[in-house]
Amino acid sequence: MSNNTECIIRTMNEIIPEQKRTLQIAIFTDGQSYKGIRDGIRLLPMDKLVIIHEEVHDRITRQTEIPFNVFVKQVASALMTQVEEVKVKSGDLNEVLEAVKSVYKNHCKDYNEFLMNVTEGGKLMSCTAISSAFILGIRTFWIDIKGVHMLPILKLGYQRILSETKLSILGALVRKNGKVESLEQLSEITGLEKSLISRHLNGTEDSEGLVSLGLVNVNKGPRGRTEVEITTLGKIVTV
Repeated sequence: MSNNTECIIRTMNEIIPEQKRTLQIAIFTDGQSYKGIRDGIRLLPMDKLVIIHEEVHDRITRQTEIPFNVFVKQVASALMTQVEEVKVKSGDLNEVLEAVKSVYKNHCKDYNEFLMNVTEGGKLMSCTAISSAFILGIRTFWIDIKGVHMLPILKLGYQRILSETKLSILGALVRKNGKVESLEQLSEITGLEKSLISRHLNGTEDSEGLVSLGLVNVNKGPRGRTEVEITTLGKIVTV
């Protein structure tokens, strides 16, 4: 048997390890430079690029060298791959958390590594992006003249500290577009007793409640009913 044939047979019988695929998320605020994004592409692994883009219309920013849409086309052409844009109206925490969550949720089955580049985001945009990366366990970095600076993964362990009952309450709120008008309504859709729901919302001596964890808000509604609304952080936890 020839050496070539032996190689072919051996390759067919071997288990080929799954190829590692990396999605790089770049945070960009209008008026910033593109250099940090270019450096991230050049210095770190990347199979696809998603740019979370904060469009700025109401304040003066310094001009970048080319319009954003031209930059995106140039990058896509150079990399011979799709570059996806996700627009946000501001660097507000809720806006950015929702954007990062959607990117993660839409791509988590196809990519086994995520990197987030916050070099070219505005101050608020970068801060909220880092916060969302901590929640989802995305490794974050920025680049300066000294090189690449990686932040540790600080995934918040909500899934580990939340009981199945608390997670079921959050899931029920998500299915109801984030809000119910009373504990009775929440009891109906979860199948849980109102007293049990109340304990999980407000907590006990031995366990923090969903309210103190910042995962839901509770307010008094019409006729003294207790309205329960999931927070943005609560939605992220249910990913």
